[in-house]
Amino acid sequence: MPSNPRSKPTGSGPGRGSPRSRTAARPGERISSGRSRTRPLDAEAVARATAERPRVTSSERALGMTWRLLILGVVMAALAVTLAQSLRVYFAQAQETAMLREQIAQRQQEISTLEDQLARWKDPAFVKAEARSRLGWVMPGETGYRVIGADGKPIGGDSTALAPNKPSSGMWWQQMWGSVAVADAPAEEEE
Repeated sequence: MPSNPRSKPTGSGPGRGSPRSRTAARPGERISSGRSRTRPLDAEAVARATAERPRVTSSERALGMTWRLLILGVVMAALAVTLAQSLRVYFAQAQETAMLREQIAQRQQEISTLEDQLARWKDPAFVKAEARSRLGWVMPGETGYRVIGADGKPIGGDSTALAPNKPSSGMWWQQMWGSVAVADAPAEEEE
């Protein structure tokens, strides 16, 4: 053996096999390399192999394809049923969401209108104008006029606020409110 530690015997190491496999074969022993050798097939062997194989007819192929298509159809139908329910729920929720968004937009419009009215009622000039038109009030030193039509009812302004209310024959608070309404309205003079 050489004294160099790097040198190894040629038959040792991983995958190298035993030293015996590299030696000559004993009498009656076969040497195998671990690989199987195939010989080329001749035409006669190919003919024998194809003759031994059972022949598949076109009707058998069609029957096999029909079963595959049937199974595919069942799977597709199951998927369609599953997806149809999900799509129905999705479209129902989308419709409900659109309707709710529309309601929100309407409510926001109403809120902005009410906020605008509230801002107008905070203006003293607007309050004075409303008192003059609805209630027929005049400022001190002014002369108020009321135009009365041929039928004896006031023309212009809010005639419902100026018309006398007849007391209703209801509960006591309704009768009391009716008397307050009559007291606010001037009585018509008879000639």
